[in-house]
Amino acid sequence: MSLNKLHIFKTVYECGNTADAAALLKVTRPAISQNLSRLEDELGISLFTRLPKGLIPTPQGHQLARSIGPLLDQLNIEINAVSHNQDSRAGVLHIGAPQATGTLYMPRIVERFNALYPNVEIHLYLENSTLQLARLMKGELDFAIIDVYGGEELHRNFQSYCFSETLVEEFVVLACSPQYYEENIAGDLSFDKLSSLDFLTTRDTALELKSWFHDQFGKIPTSLTKRVIANNGIALIDCARRHLGAFANGSNLIKEYVERGELIEITPRSRGENNSICLAQLLDKKPSALEKAFITVLKDYTKFTWGKDGP
Repeated sequence: MSLNKLHIFKTVYECGNTADAAALLKVTRPAISQNLSRLEDELGISLFTRLPKGLIPTPQGHQLARSIGPLLDQLNIEINAVSHNQDSRAGVLHIGAPQATGTLYMPRIVERFNALYPNVEIHLYLENSTLQLARLMKGELDFAIIDVYGGEELHRNFQSYCFSETLVEEFVVLACSPQYYEENIAGDLSFDKLSSLDFLTTRDTALELKSWFHDQFGKIPTSLTKRVIANNGIALIDCARRHLGAFANGSNLIKEYVERGELIEITPRSRGENNSICLAQLLDKKPSALEKAFITVLKDYTKFTWGKDGP
């Protein structure tokens, strides 16, 4: 049984005849009659008594109208609300971002957005790019800020399901505190010296560190001393500030700490390979007015404030 048949029944019931109902629904009278007959066949009852001058509801017709009338009215209200939300700048947003990047930058961006659009509830999901991609594919996020520095599999899935737009270009750099540098490196930027350091990493595989060594020296250490493993880059930054070791991360994420003299970059040959931070949405997704408004604020922030340390 389709909602369309029930909607037609309700309209005929309220109009009292098929001619007025057909005009209201912008369909033909035969189409109205056919749908009514099919509904009666499906229910196994007569909903109207047919008279030359119109239709008289049967007791079963009156009962059905009383039952479905409020439900259909509420359904129309909800449908209109959904349609309105597509063009509204109020409502709810679900946004993903990397843990460290999201922790450092998203509150600042949300503050600017809230000043312009105060009637918005924002849900932030701060997690790695692989988990964000999974959320996007399930429809749990409106969009995500993705750190594309995540391996071939992530790149392949990312390009297959998402439209992406680069927000920030940066370097992947190795960094530590000035005190740790003087005590453990002291200007020796050789492969052997650097591979013997204590390291701070976001994953047990230390993929970002291995990639940094490969970019700088064309080879990867056979083993690394992982002093701290944490799934949040901000925690690693704090560990580095406390002289616990070196870590690899985006240059934009640590630039404020470098400017304050709390961290320094370790650059044996170059600052490091490039990393892209991208805005990602599902392919063919039509952004709502609310999403477009947030993306505008996001792009303005990345253009004029965030992305000042890229290549």
